[in-house]
Amino acid sequence: MRKTLWDTLPAKQYLAAQEQHLVRYIRELVYPYSPYYRELLDYNRIKPGVIKSLKDLSCIPFTTKADIAPLPEDPDIPFNLVLRPTPERVREAGPYLRLRQSWLRLTHGGEGYARLMDHEFLPVHYHFTIGRTALPTPILYTAYDLGRMREAGRRIFELLELKRDDLVINAFPFAPHLAFWMTYFATEACGIPALHTGGGRILGTHRVLEALERLGGTVLTATPSYAYHLLRTSALEGRDLSRLHTLILGGDRLPAGLKDKMRDILAKVGAEQAVVVSTYGFTEGRVAWSECRPSAASREKSSGYHLFPDMEVIEIIDPESGRRRDEGEDGEVVYTTLDWRGSVLLRFRTGDLVKGGIDFSPCPYCGRSLPRLGLEITRTSEYKEFELTKLKGTLVDLNAFYPLLSGHKDVLEWQLEMRKRNDDPYDLDELYLHIAPAEGMSKKYLEKELRELMLREIEVAPTRIVFHSLPRLLQRLGLDTKGREKRFLDLRSMAGEGSGVEEPEPQESMEFDEYVEEDEGDYESPETEPTPGEEERE
Repeated sequence: MRKTLWDTLPAKQYLAAQEQHLVRYIRELVYPYSPYYRELLDYNRIKPGVIKSLKDLSCIPFTTKADIAPLPEDPDIPFNLVLRPTPERVREAGPYLRLRQSWLRLTHGGEGYARLMDHEFLPVHYHFTIGRTALPTPILYTAYDLGRMREAGRRIFELLELKRDDLVINAFPFAPHLAFWMTYFATEACGIPALHTGGGRILGTHRVLEALERLGGTVLTATPSYAYHLLRTSALEGRDLSRLHTLILGGDRLPAGLKDKMRDILAKVGAEQAVVVSTYGFTEGRVAWSECRPSAASREKSSGYHLFPDMEVIEIIDPESGRRRDEGEDGEVVYTTLDWRGSVLLRFRTGDLVKGGIDFSPCPYCGRSLPRLGLEITRTSEYKEFELTKLKGTLVDLNAFYPLLSGHKDVLEWQLEMRKRNDDPYDLDELYLHIAPAEGMSKKYLEKELRELMLREIEVAPTRIVFHSLPRLLQRLGLDTKGREKRFLDLRSMAGEGSGVEEPEPQESMEFDEYVEEDEGDYESPETEPTPGEEERE
C-alpha cells in the first residue's frame, strides 16, 4: 500500500498546509453554508475573515454535546450542522463562490452540476451517538464524506501493515456507529476480504469463532470486552487461531492489564505473535485513529494514536479555563472538522481527557511525521452520566474501575451495580461488585484483595461482592445479546418506585465450582457496615 503525503511531511510543512486549508474551509464553505455556525459567528460578531491562522481558531466559541443534541421540542437541531449550499446561499456568497458554481454549471451542464452537488453535499449515511439520558444525535455523511472515511480506513490498515491476502473478521456490533462502518469501508477501500458479522448479537459468538477458525481469519476487529470474550472462549474450546496476527480494538478503552491478559490467551490458541492494537474515535469525529503496528507490538510505552492533519484539527485545552495547552501537556481533546461536507463541527469539546497531549515529533517506532495523540485517554464521553458519581459520600470517577478490574489477573469479568439500601431513595448508597473469578481462585482471598485495592485506589469499598460463574455474568453483561455490554448499572433513581430491583441470584454450584476452588455452594460476601460518619455525609 502506498504512503500518503502526510506520512513524511515535516511538522512545520503540514501545519502550514493545515492552517491554509482551515482558513479557506471556514471562509468558503462553513460560514456561507452552515446554518448553525453562520448564526453562531454572526451572534458573536465574528467575521470569517478574522480567522487567518490556527491560533485564531480560539476566537470561535466551543461547541458541546448539549449544543447539538436534539430536543423533543426541536428535533432538527443536529441537521443545522449540515452544509447547505442552497441557491439563496450561493447568491449571498462572495464572487469567488458564485464564479465557481457558474463554472461547474458551464462545464458539466445542468444535470451534471446537480449530480456533483448531490455527491458533495447530499447526506446519504447516518451515524448516531449513544443516547442514555438524551435523544441520540445524528452525524451525517455525504458521498464525498464516505470517500474520506474510506481513505482514513485505508491509512489505518497501512499503519497496521495489513495486506490484500488478509481476511478481516469484523465483530463490532452492527449498529449506526463508527466502529462497525469504518471497518466496513476500510476493507472496501483496501480490497481486503472481510466477514462483517455484526458481533454476538447478530451472528452469535459460536459462529463468529467458527468463522475465525475455519476461514482462517487473520484480523479481528471488536470492542476490547468482546474480543477478550472471544479469545477466552476459544481457549476453553481448544480452538486453533494460529493465522490470527492482528486484533484491532475500539469502542472502549483498553487497559494495559487487559491487553496483557489477551496476549497470554493468544499464546494458548497458537497466535503468540498477534499484535493487539488500540484505536480511539468518537462519533462526532467521523473517523478513528490508531497506533502504528510497531508501537502496538512493543512492550514499551506506546507512541500514541496517529492523527490525520488533512482531515481534522485537534486542540488540547485546559478543561477548566478553556485555554489551549502546549505540545505534550495533558488536557481535554477538542475537535474541528476539516474538509467534510455533512455534519460540520468547529471546536467541539469531546469531554475526553488525554495524558501527554499531542506530540508533533516523528514516531519513534514507524518514523512517520504524523502528529500523535497520547494513548491514555479517559473516555468520559462513553459514560457521560456515569463520569462522576457520588457513592457513600465520596465523589467517584467510574472510569477508574476499568484499569483496576479489567486488568486484574484473577478477574475474568465484572459489573458494577449501584442501588439504594432497602430500595429506599433516602437511604444509603450501596455498591455491588459482581465478579467472575479466575479458575481455581480462592473467593475469600480475592474478596479481601479487591476490597483493599478499591479502598486504596478509589476510596470506596463495595457494599457486597457477588461471585458468579462466567456464563452467568456474561448473561448479565449482555455480551452476546446486547449491542453494548452493561458494565455499569445505576438503579438508584428507581428506588421506591416498585422497580423490582432483584437481589443477586445464587449461582448454580456446578457452574460455580469450575471457577472457585474452596467452599462448596453459592457465595456472596457479607454487606459491609457504613464507615463512621457515612450516615452524616449522606
